Amino acid sequence: KQILHLSVFILGFFMIFQVVQAQQGQNPFSVKQKSSTVKTVIKPAPLNAKYLFANSQGQRTLLPSSGYNYHSILYQNPLLSNSSQYADQRYDKKGLLILAENADGFGILFNNRSDEATVDACYTYLDNIKAAMKIKNPEEEFTPENIWEDEMGYTHVRLQQYFNGLEVFGGEILLHGKSGVLNRFNGTYYPTPQISDFNPEFQKQQAIDKVIGDVSTLTTYAPLSDDIKAFLQYNGPEASLVIYHYDRNLNSERLAWHVIIRPNVLDWYQYFVDAKTGEIINKFNNSCTDGPATAQAVDLNGVTQTIHTYMTNGKYYLIDASRPMFKPGQSTMPDNPVGAIVTLDADNNTMSDLKVYYNVSSDNSWNNPAGVSAHFNAGKTYEYYKNTHGRNSIDGNGGTIISIINVADDNGGGLDNAFWNGQAMFYGNGNQMFYPLAGALDVGGHEMTHGVIQHTANLVYQNESGAINEAMADIGGTMVDRDDWQLGEDIIPPNSQYFPTGALRDMQNPHNGGNSFSDPSYQPANVSEMYHGSSDNGGVHTNSGVINHAYYLLATGVTKIKAEKIFYRALSNYMTQSSQFIDCRLAFESAAKDLYGNNSNEFNAVVNAFYSVGIGQQGGGGQGSGTPGDLSENPGQDYILSVDVNPDNNNSLYISSTQGDNFIPISQSKLKRKPSITDDGSVAVFVDENSMMQAINLTDPYDEWQLSPDIIWDNVAVSKDGSRIAAITTEVDSAIWVYDFNINQWAKYHLFNPTFSEGVVTENVLYADVIEWDYTGQYLIYDAYNTLENNDGEDISYWDMGFIRVWNNSGNKWGDGKIFKLFSALPEGISIGNPSLSKNSPFIIAFDYYDANADEVDIMAANLETGDVGAIFQNQVLGFPNYSKKDNVLVFSAMSTDNTQIVAQISLKNDKINPTGNVTGLINYAKWPVWYATGQRSLLDVEENQAGEMFANAYPNPFSSEITLVAGMQNTSRYTIRVFNVYGQLIKELSGIGNSDLVTKKINTAAWAKGTYLVKINSGDRTTTRKIVKVE
Repeated sequence: KQILHLSVFILGFFMIFQVVQAQQGQNPFSVKQKSSTVKTVIKPAPLNAKYLFANSQGQRTLLPSSGYNYHSILYQNPLLSNSSQYADQRYDKKGLLILAENADGFGILFNNRSDEATVDACYTYLDNIKAAMKIKNPEEEFTPENIWEDEMGYTHVRLQQYFNGLEVFGGEILLHGKSGVLNRFNGTYYPTPQISDFNPEFQKQQAIDKVIGDVSTLTTYAPLSDDIKAFLQYNGPEASLVIYHYDRNLNSERLAWHVIIRPNVLDWYQYFVDAKTGEIINKFNNSCTDGPATAQAVDLNGVTQTIHTYMTNGKYYLIDASRPMFKPGQSTMPDNPVGAIVTLDADNNTMSDLKVYYNVSSDNSWNNPAGVSAHFNAGKTYEYYKNTHGRNSIDGNGGTIISIINVADDNGGGLDNAFWNGQAMFYGNGNQMFYPLAGALDVGGHEMTHGVIQHTANLVYQNESGAINEAMADIGGTMVDRDDWQLGEDIIPPNSQYFPTGALRDMQNPHNGGNSFSDPSYQPANVSEMYHGSSDNGGVHTNSGVINHAYYLLATGVTKIKAEKIFYRALSNYMTQSSQFIDCRLAFESAAKDLYGNNSNEFNAVVNAFYSVGIGQQGGGGQGSGTPGDLSENPGQDYILSVDVNPDNNNSLYISSTQGDNFIPISQSKLKRKPSITDDGSVAVFVDENSMMQAINLTDPYDEWQLSPDIIWDNVAVSKDGSRIAAITTEVDSAIWVYDFNINQWAKYHLFNPTFSEGVVTENVLYADVIEWDYTGQYLIYDAYNTLENNDGEDISYWDMGFIRVWNNSGNKWGDGKIFKLFSALPEGISIGNPSLSKNSPFIIAFDYYDANADEVDIMAANLETGDVGAIFQNQVLGFPNYSKKDNVLVFSAMSTDNTQIVAQISLKNDKINPTGNVTGLINYAKWPVWYATGQRSLLDVEENQAGEMFANAYPNPFSSEITLVAGMQNTSRYTIRVFNVYGQLIKELSGIGNSDLVTKKINTAAWAKGTYLVKINSGDRTTTRKIVKVE
């Protein structure tokens, strides 16, 4: 093995990458694709554990606990410079930055308030975020069009995008500031164009003549008189050369003539004509006669509703383009409306074979009650969040709202459900339990509020946080349809055996005519009645009744108008992904303080409402839930196992030091995929080039043996304690096989894409590739290849990542197969894969990221608890990253200056998701590194003894420069107070002897970073925890 000379390598590393990147054009994830149609055996043969299970027995220190609960986080692009200085970042479906808002106290100054100073500040601001924008030179590519100050003292700057002096059509951004500081960006634009030939071959007059000929086939062409032209302020036809992206496709930029023509007094057309070929790329009528319309139509309940429709090319569509969020200049109607409300028809297709169609009318009359109801529901929900909370659409950024009616069940029959799948609202037509579900405004409001939750707190859809998720959606539904406290009462058939009260749920009376959890209508009204099983994601649809009833008590005490303000502020500002019931109470308390003041009637109403349902103590405050901590570090010696790629070397697997020397060859088997190693470093497993599952001892004499006699495998992973194997076959199949050595049995799990509705999934997963076990041996982290069919019948394929629960430690049995995706929704053109867990933080994951829009490969990492994503390195190949023993270094596959595969390394910051320093070469002619250690450690922390009760409080919370911690002692005993950050690092420790009085400690926090902290207070055999948040 050779070590590259690092001084030469670092410079050359980036030089060769530029060459390779220019030659790229193929999705790097294509190397993971398979096409085998060979069918595997019905069930594989038992495995031969040999040394594997015996060597790893010391690791079997798992507790009967669930460990870390994996969940989805919101997608974000971490390529933003100085990302820690930005309080909010949002990206569109193409992966482009559309909003960046600075944290308090950071911004770009323009103190003298002159336009010149303001423009200079804009370019400085854009320089900070140009990497995330994918813009090379902001000063050359954006020109200020307007600068103004509003009535509240905010300065706004509008800039138009240009390239090489040509307008980039549809590229426009805004920057905002106050008191001489710019601190906010938003807009719609395109990455720096790649077009290089700006000379039109189809000339201006040719384009105008072609447009005149085409528009004459669409409408009456009658040249206007001079008087009419003056009245219309029109002197056309007018044509200008622009850079145009049809349908906002980032990869289809073209040099085009933008032609504006008024063929008669009524019509006003815009055309885009290819300046090279003369092809008409796009055209639309900009006249108000072709656009928003209204109609009177009957809904599912027999009520005549006023709905907004859209007319184009002589047809009316269930598209509402009348709202302020609609962007006509960015829209192509009807195929790509931006900021509209759209209702589509699945025509009774199942979710596994979903095709959708427009709802169309020739005369704006609608004999389509389901479409009318769904369209009305979406409009009312939009109006509620816009008018009541100032929220611009479900995503908060004016995103299009899509509803789909006539969705069938798996057998093609009526679907007894409605759901939000992260992108759209789906309505079934009912079967035995319901009438068509679009007939319920509150159900529509409920499901679309799931979308609001997704874009705010993003509550984990499991256990208490999942119940809060459902409760927040119920609150949204009853506030949109606010005439009563019931949900679904408009879609329950008379004399229903399932819902005897005629309602799906009742926030005033959660029992709802039921007596126990065996009754579909029943929900608990108090914590003492809660469900504690594992079905329904831990009771998300049942235990939500507790929060529902607390909200009912609050709203009847202070009015719905005040309660809904508290609800939305609590959800959008104070809840986290892992919030529990007590955190929900604290969030509502904080919101009430902000809005109405501490100890106000409204604040006290929150306290009393939550106390009445058993959440927290009487009086303000309560104990918050904790955040997860790290595992103890593996105490053993660490090494790197890597795969040799030198064609002249017969050896394939090498053990080396972590400095990339002292190589030991241990196998000549050729590997299909990266090897997997037990946490104690005793055994590695892999699949060889012959599709056989192998294992090898990682200590001398490096004995290698066959795990499985079947020749059907593509990849394999061993659990951290060595007790289980997960494997994938060569078949194009959505299955993952899991083997347990304790019972010597296989189980087969099929992958799917989950939705927010219990029991409803989308079946578009073709197969998995990379798999890794979590530290509890319950979850598998995987990547998978997916395909979707778009509205034009074209297949869209991508890779994404998820977590599947395959084992239940508490019950010592197979898991329920629940799935959570890493990102709740990926933008189009983005693929992620090759996940690898941090060695010590079970909530931190590194992975490969590919942006097809920019043809860019990156290594990234995510913190599931904070929702943060970091960009670690721009690579040229898939890196298959892997953490070091201390999580302070990441190793990965890369390419050297002479186009050789190598293992590279980069140091990490304390957050484990962002880099520090430069990339350096480590091992030449190698790939797929695995950093491992040979020691024994507990794979789950011991649960704390919480016998007895201890009063604890922290104020103010949230805090800034100082916080006071208070703990009450039951008797004289020694106490310790420890404060940890979200990475499990100890920030502050205090200790002393307590007594029957309160122990009060004031702590200076001026030097602490903004964020969430966990306080743990121990006294004798009692422990309590409290979550605190520093805001500035």
